[in-house]
Amino acid sequence: MRILFWNTYQNDKINTILTEIIMENHINIVILAEYNADIYSLITELCSNNIIMEKYITTGCKRIQIIGNITNVKPELQTDHVSMQIINDEIILCCIHLSSQIYSNSEGVREIEISKIIQDIQSLEIKLKTSNTIVVGDFNSNPFDKALIDARLFHSLPYYDIAKRKVRTIAGQEFQMFYNPMWNFLGDFKQPYGTHYYGGNKTDNIFFHLYDQVIIRPDLRERFVDGSLKIVTETKSRFLLKAKGIPDENISDHLPIIFEIKER
Repeated sequence: MRILFWNTYQNDKINTILTEIIMENHINIVILAEYNADIYSLITELCSNNIIMEKYITTGCKRIQIIGNITNVKPELQTDHVSMQIINDEIILCCIHLSSQIYSNSEGVREIEISKIIQDIQSLEIKLKTSNTIVVGDFNSNPFDKALIDARLFHSLPYYDIAKRKVRTIAGQEFQMFYNPMWNFLGDFKQPYGTHYYGGNKTDNIFFHLYDQVIIRPDLRERFVDGSLKIVTETKSRFLLKAKGIPDENISDHLPIIFEIKER
């Protein structure tokens, strides 16, 4: 099961590029944020290329749209920032698009939103008796930011050897963990340096950001295909980057990410 996430930056002419990425990477589920094009035109364009996909139910979630070719997908909780789907009765797919840190009035508000998402995930895991959970989307935070590493928030770690413990006890309270493979993209050993570029004059600006991420519960680690995780920078007909590896905002100011989970 190959999954694509992309914040398409409200580009209403994005469908042709999306079709190329889906076709070239054999995508099964497509998750889109800030998508302003016509989703049914995208489905039609895919169909004309012998790829049959349907729109999944995201009613109640204004920020996310999802299509795919997996038939057994059932909607769960839908909020402004979150669309939760159950895949094949055994995987929780939590798709998110959180508020921007740059424009948000309060980091405390974001923490409250994230805490609620974690509570909802845990409630659904208990209900379905599974911890096969994927959280994917635009976190508007880097892997090293508090939102991603704080035990009270996403609590996602770059080391599976630690994350496989599943929980960490702090002050007598247990906090469940996620494994975050996105840390492997940090640094300048290879491009791209991130999925988003911000050249503003904040004093703590690092310019390239890994806002677009996937994190998984440790129980899914053995089914996560390491070599499949990538940041898409081009198709056969075009580049998604401009000079110095910066995302081409004429297409989108974010780059897509792709990963694969082995099916049972």
